[in-house]
Amino acid sequence: MKQAIFRSQQRGIATMVAAAGAAVALTATVGSGVSYADGGSPLGVPASSISADGKFFTPGPNTVVKRNASEPGGAVLLADNASPIAPAPAGTTDYYVIKNAQQISQSCGTNLLQATSGRGKTTLVLSVEKSVAATVTKEVKVDLKYISAGMGWSVTNTYSVKNETRFEVPEGKWGNVQAFPLYDVYQGDAYQGVGGNLPTGKKVWAYKPVGVCFNQWAQ
Repeated sequence: MKQAIFRSQQRGIATMVAAAGAAVALTATVGSGVSYADGGSPLGVPASSISADGKFFTPGPNTVVKRNASEPGGAVLLADNASPIAPAPAGTTDYYVIKNAQQISQSCGTNLLQATSGRGKTTLVLSVEKSVAATVTKEVKVDLKYISAGMGWSVTNTYSVKNETRFEVPEGKWGNVQAFPLYDVYQGDAYQGVGGNLPTGKKVWAYKPVGVCFNQWAQ
């Protein structure tokens, strides 16, 4: 299964991601030279950088990746108290235990959170504070509560992402800024049986929202 992921060793502003795309909506403060965010713009991510399932994209030189300034800690979840949001029909989901869970990378999602644009010379300011749902991909029909227990955090919850970027648009250029969710990507191995001792060779991936990917460019 193709996973759209990228390595990141920094906790603050990380990598920068190339994106070309259509101009987006704008709300400006008259006379201030600063433009503020407005949502609902079209997706500005090159098709070649998007994963096969369409849910994630690979960052490039014009994306600024920012984790939340502060991330609240979460209690370790047990299978008994982690409730699934969409259990499979009876008889279709076997009992699995998820082991060896670890964070392997980070990834940008393709669901647009906010966007702004404007003609230079100006400063585009995009402040984002949204709730984003965690998501899962899996190679086996395993109940989400067991994935939560194995990962140590709830894969059925929504998580707050909050950050801001400022982008200086040169004179005569049209600037664009778009915000997408940043996820920590966790991987685990699926074991089968009541004791969880039978390896299946299958894996599950869980994506936890932890920040914002800002695509910003001028043309």
